Amino acid sequence: MSLMEQKVRNYKEEVAGLAQSIPDVAEAYHRFTGECFAPGELDERTKQLIALGVSLYANNEICSFYHVQEARSKGASDRQIMEAAAVAAAAAGGHVLSQGVTRVQGALQVGRYDGPPLQMYDTAVRMDGASGMQDYLRQDTEFAEEWEPGQDLPGGISMSPSY
Repeated sequence: MSLMEQKVRNYKEEVAGLAQSIPDVAEAYHRFTGECFAPGELDERTKQLIALGVSLYANNEICSFYHVQEARSKGASDRQIMEAAAVAAAAAGGHVLSQGVTRVQGALQVGRYDGPPLQMYDTAVRMDGASGMQDYLRQDTEFAEEWEPGQDLPGGISMSPSY
């Protein structure tokens, strides 16, 4: 038995232990995942490939190994499995890029512009990057209704406390 197979086995044993201490939760979880992975509009192979991508994004070693094996057992080829990994990498990279162009660029502009707030995604935004954090906060759903231009940032920081 490989190290990864042992890790998966240990995980399953620990889940069985969970069922002894909180059986209702364990049973509900198993019903939920069973329903989610059952064939429906998406076939089981596709669902395993999606789960693989999520487990890679979450950096979950045991689930990554498990879902590779499950995808194979549902008929996925090595190429399909690698394509799923590539899609996960592209999606994760897109996430980082989207945050870089909004949060990071906004943070870099704090203190550089003291004019009226601009619409961050408006075509009229100045090309010199003048929008800054005030405009980012107006787009941030956590601050959109609470924060007014000119108001100090919560906790004296330049980002939402949840980030």
